[in-house]
Amino acid sequence: MMTPPMTTPAATPPTVPDSAQPAQSSHPSRFGLFFGIVASVLTLAAIALAVFAPQLTSAPKLQVPVGWQQVYSANPGNTPGAWDNASGCSFPSQGLVVDSDSTCEFQPANGATLEGGVLVDALLAPAADVSVSEDAGFLLDNSLLVVITQQGDYEICHNSCAPPSGEDSDFATNPVVASGSTIAWHADAFVPNEIAVLYNADQDTVAFYVNGQFVDQVSADISASPTVALTTSSSGEALFTHVTLYAASVS
Repeated sequence: MMTPPMTTPAATPPTVPDSAQPAQSSHPSRFGLFFGIVASVLTLAAIALAVFAPQLTSAPKLQVPVGWQQVYSANPGNTPGAWDNASGCSFPSQGLVVDSDSTCEFQPANGATLEGGVLVDALLAPAADVSVSEDAGFLLDNSLLVVITQQGDYEICHNSCAPPSGEDSDFATNPVVASGSTIAWHADAFVPNEIAVLYNADQDTVAFYVNGQFVDQVSADISASPTVALTTSSSGEALFTHVTLYAASVS
């Protein structure tokens, strides 16, 4: 009986160990961590600057002059008798609405006269409550106009802020005596703003304030007992929710 030939098992190829993988750090990238910290700090700094920048200025804040007396403080919508009910002035419950290119004059009680200077401080509704651009301002003595737009740009003018027109416009005096923009203004359409003018007859100056911060000042050249009116621009609208008036004296 024949013995079958013995077969040699097929050679098994040698096993090659896998290449070692580079060790992974158990800690996040130091660069990424540093970058994240710096970005967070810069973001917080930007927010803090936006909030506190107006307080960092050395300009004087709004203050009632010593000895002046309060003449009026109310929501104009609840006291329509204190304001001229002229065309363009309406009194919903929220306050006094001044339509485009209109003025609403304050009527002191019992025909009193404000003398020696006036301080008018007005709170505006958020711009979102107004159908067009909320531009607001004051008209003193029917001659000095202060207006600020919804974007925080302001002008202080004599009689009107409109540029001269007509044949003699090249020789006419520019009615704008001061202009600019202010970071004190709240540009957020859902945040109210506060504006004020302070006329001091002794110094013959009118200072403009936004949210309690000084913005600008001009020579007044108006009566020592001026009339006071709330107004807006030729294309804007304003909703005054609260107004406070002070005077050096009342007669």
